[in-house]
Amino acid sequence: MLTRADFERLPDEGRWEVVEGSAILMPPAEIPHQRISARLSRLLDEKLAILGYGFVVPAVSVFIPRPPGAYGEIQTRTPDLVVARHLSARYFEAGEPPDLVIEILSTPRGNVERTEKIDDYALAGIGEYWIVDPFKRAVEIYRLAESAFDKPEIVTEAALRPRAFPGLEIDVLEIWPAK
Repeated sequence: MLTRADFERLPDEGRWEVVEGSAILMPPAEIPHQRISARLSRLLDEKLAILGYGFVVPAVSVFIPRPPGAYGEIQTRTPDLVVARHLSARYFEAGEPPDLVIEILSTPRGNVERTEKIDDYALAGIGEYWIVDPFKRAVEIYRLAESAFDKPEIVTEAALRPRAFPGLEIDVLEIWPAK
């Protein structure tokens, strides 16, 4: 079972998640995924700069609180993008979640993003979670209500408006690279 000290000793190379006590080295994303990530990161960064607040950070660890009786001392997720009003030192610690996490699907199913990750992000208290689906050219927006995410709003042609960032709008059609 991996401890926090073990996590700190993981190699700096690669993206690591700790799930159910085991360290998982995440494979690098393929080019289509990376293009969408870079494009969305740039759009968010530009709009946040105009608003004068907020940060977008790719692939940073988010620590998930461990409920009583859970296996493993720590659990982390590494979303494709994190958007926050305030940054932490190195990671987003349990109890200090970012405002928005974004996952970009690499396969049409998105099983882990819609099951394990959504549960972890809700447990962490993340206010909003986006699943970017390049196969359907849609963004699923989940908003936290109490301790679980509401039914998603599916956006295919309108503006994305994250709740934690008033005035921020991203046209969903700008996310997709030209074919």
